[in-house]
Amino acid sequence: MGLFKFRKKREAVVSQNTKEVVPVAEKSLTVKSLAIHEDLRKLVWVGDGQFKNYTQKQDNENSYDLDGFRISISFMNEEEPSLIYTQQKVSQPKDIAQVERPPYFPTYSGLTPEQKWVYLNLLSNPYNTSIDIGFVFILYYGLERHLLSGNFEEAFEVILKLRDVHTNKSFQSYSANALVLTCMLHDRGDLISKFIQSLDKEHEFAFSDNLFLICYYSFDMPLLPKDIMRMAKTFEFSNLNYIKKYPDLFLENLKNVISSKLDTEEVVLKKYLTSTELKKVRYEDVNIFANMSIRQKSIPVPLLSENFKLKKELHTFLETAHENVKTKLAEMRKTGKTIPVKTKPSKPKKQIVFDEKQEKLLLSELARRDNSPVDKHFIYLNLQNFYYKYRDLDKKYLDKCIEFCLLDINSLSEMQEAYIAEEIQRTKQLASVFSSESLARKISKIKKEGFIGIIPAFKRLAIIYEKVGEFDKAINICDRAIAYGETIQEFEERKVKIETKKNSQ
Repeated sequence: MGLFKFRKKREAVVSQNTKEVVPVAEKSLTVKSLAIHEDLRKLVWVGDGQFKNYTQKQDNENSYDLDGFRISISFMNEEEPSLIYTQQKVSQPKDIAQVERPPYFPTYSGLTPEQKWVYLNLLSNPYNTSIDIGFVFILYYGLERHLLSGNFEEAFEVILKLRDVHTNKSFQSYSANALVLTCMLHDRGDLISKFIQSLDKEHEFAFSDNLFLICYYSFDMPLLPKDIMRMAKTFEFSNLNYIKKYPDLFLENLKNVISSKLDTEEVVLKKYLTSTELKKVRYEDVNIFANMSIRQKSIPVPLLSENFKLKKELHTFLETAHENVKTKLAEMRKTGKTIPVKTKPSKPKKQIVFDEKQEKLLLSELARRDNSPVDKHFIYLNLQNFYYKYRDLDKKYLDKCIEFCLLDINSLSEMQEAYIAEEIQRTKQLASVFSSESLARKISKIKKEGFIGIIPAFKRLAIIYEKVGEFDKAINICDRAIAYGETIQEFEERKVKIETKKNSQ
């Protein structure tokens, strides 16, 4: 697999929690009269009773070498978020629409009895799109664990089905990242092909083009003209007019352009990404897993999409095809031939209207969560996204976005302390499982690592300030991000770029 040929550094304990799950078909697993869907028969983690298949054990780490750097994926001895206890109280709600969505960092045990019923109802049909995505994420946490240390192939198949129906962008991004990485860990090129073939809906492409290139490179899959068209912006080709209006005609011309240069319509990435070129590739930390009991926050990923040699060649192909389509359309108009019908006629842009109801709900939720710094962080994030969406309507909305970015950043110390306290408390609740030495190590680790999520407010504020020419403020935000430890290399590079822009004026 070239750049991504994984070699196990040592024999990893990959079955620490993988005692065979009793299939539903054999004993009909039910919780409070709600049967588990057949697709999940080997995938639901259960903490008690006859179906128990999960046991808390010591911290575990799997390490892999990737041609020059190591990936270590570890499980802290925290409770698996999706773990079901069959004796916990479950209550059917009078109105499922009135049940609150799960909190941030949800666990099954942390749900209310009514929320537990909604979640178990989802397990009876995981493809029910009417149930809030927060419940889907609880299921997905357990599937991620299976991808790493359980029933990998069964989890892979279910995640593909979930991606087909649940359109949430975060879910699409996390699941694509996890599927790609674990297919490489397990050396399953056949399943990578299946993943690529499953991408038949627009929402399923809600992950990075760079990750898409990694898929193709790692398993020697050629890049096709339709892929190059879809990723045109990544190759710095911005004139998408003909691609959008005449996709079939553009595709035909792109195929001809590539064939005339390469004697094939397929682009073999390794022709461009040679060992020499790969030494020049920059790496960037990318968040992979959503399950918070998987302690690996991110892994360094090579930015193949930045390779100049590849980008230049594919940009040339797109540019040449564009000019050929332009000439072809002119000839057709001149000779009176029928021009291909536009497949997606342009629609008048909808006038965006400020959603006062949503604003009220978000601010109300913020007030309710005032005593929970960790929850407030995520509500701040929702408010930042909400107001940023309306920034072009009125400057006051951009100002509100900035306000909540700053509130978020200024409260990070308080949030860190609260998060650490919550994690320590959760670990102490499992004290009977650990030795005193092990418990002390875990608490020390929690204190050292702190909150392991990203802080989007840093990047958003730096971008906003840079765009409006407030360079000193943008530089200050970069400094604060670096001091906090937020993707240090990225903010160091951003700071240099902003300082250069400031000095050039």
